[in-house]
Amino acid sequence: MEKNQKSEIDINDEYQQRLAKLASLKKQGIDPYPARTNKNTTVADFLNDFDKLFKSQKVIIVAGRITSLRMQGGSCFLNIEDYSGKVQIFLRKDQVGAEEYKIFKENYDLGDFVEFSGKAFETRTKEPTLLADKFIILSKTLLPLPDQYYGLKDPDLRYRKRYLDLLINPEVKQTFALRSQIIKLTRQYFDKHDFMEVDTPVLQSVAGGATAQPFVTHHNALDMDLYLRVAPELYLKRLIIGGYDKVYEIARCFRNEGIDHQHNPEFTQIEAYWAYQDYDFLMKFTENFFEFLVKEINNGDTKIKNGKDTIDFKTPYPRLDFKEELDKALKIDLDKTNDKDLIAIAKKAKLPVDSTWGRGKLLDELYKKFVRLKITQPAFIINHPLELSPLSKKIPDRENYVERFQLVVKTAEMCNAFSELNDALDQEERFVEQKKLREAGDEEAQGADAEFVEALKHGMPPTAGIGIGIDRLVMMLGDIENIKEVILFPTMRPKNEDK
Repeated sequence: MEKNQKSEIDINDEYQQRLAKLASLKKQGIDPYPARTNKNTTVADFLNDFDKLFKSQKVIIVAGRITSLRMQGGSCFLNIEDYSGKVQIFLRKDQVGAEEYKIFKENYDLGDFVEFSGKAFETRTKEPTLLADKFIILSKTLLPLPDQYYGLKDPDLRYRKRYLDLLINPEVKQTFALRSQIIKLTRQYFDKHDFMEVDTPVLQSVAGGATAQPFVTHHNALDMDLYLRVAPELYLKRLIIGGYDKVYEIARCFRNEGIDHQHNPEFTQIEAYWAYQDYDFLMKFTENFFEFLVKEINNGDTKIKNGKDTIDFKTPYPRLDFKEELDKALKIDLDKTNDKDLIAIAKKAKLPVDSTWGRGKLLDELYKKFVRLKITQPAFIINHPLELSPLSKKIPDRENYVERFQLVVKTAEMCNAFSELNDALDQEERFVEQKKLREAGDEEAQGADAEFVEALKHGMPPTAGIGIGIDRLVMMLGDIENIKEVILFPTMRPKNEDK
């Protein structure tokens, strides 16, 4: 505790010192926060063109944050960083003038943003350097940065103060560069297949499209409760009804669920719908997408390292029937096993069985424990029980099962897809069953969307739909175990509520 107190005092002392330097700059007529800079190149471009610039002695203006500072009497070596890289600056009293050098020496700190003007210069060790003849403060920093040598290691602090995490831990920037690349490639793949990107409501009057507990908010002007969407599905299917053949949305979704290494209440997924196709066609499309994505980010190789495993995304992927796999794992015949027996099996497996669990929830939890946890290489789990899938088509010769698949990789669900239900009366009946489950206490049961049913009664062609979690894609392809590492600002408990 004493160490923490001392740390806080030290920081407070430095804060006061920096405030004094800020006041000193202002007193000397220097604006410590100018609106503009004359910067004419990036650090990376300066370094890439260094030989040419050294020969030409052209005046270059770079700008960035001071990350190291070594005062040596009448001269100073320092490093600045911008997004593109880091470069050394050499500041000499006889080059910038005694008065300017004094201002720099007395008022500038690590973390300050500064513009430097000068020419390419080589040190005795041949390090590319800018010999500065002018400098301008761009932003005076009032709080110190974490020590770069010791870094910023505490995960809780890293997630709360992501801006410091990005500054101190370069591998974090690489993670989010990978995330950006994955999103761009995802768009590229769907655009190449003539999908149209659309936007649908985040605020919805009915929380539908996925089995999940929603967040509730209230609209004052309309005096009505609204839900943050758990999925964009029901609106995207309205667009298929409206005449589009291929639509997708990269959607921020919200589910009022627990937080663990694979779940954050706010997450990103792509949902896409393709008219006149079914889940069998969509499986081929999906495995080709995953192979394309991995090869693009992995220099043409379909194999990636993930923990101790090497995962190969080369197509095709095996297709494992939900019932067959669960039957084998539990040594039962699912069609002949009643809910009471399933509850007994679940309790024996130490699953937290709740009185609100219906058959669908029981089957899902048993599948997750006994089947999904054993899958490492990419595999499709297909043909899910009807109770688990209120929005997908029944298999013609298996009335209790639906045309659905999930791609599982290293125990994680990477996507969820169906042959979409387009029988409006069947959909209406299933919504009634979901409503009963919700009234019985299942907060994850889907809302009954009467307006969607009405839209469906106007006719929807056979359609295949899929949802792919972007966060889990980044985790899988970046060999990252915790979802908080791939979301820039994950949901955290407020500091004053920590226990």
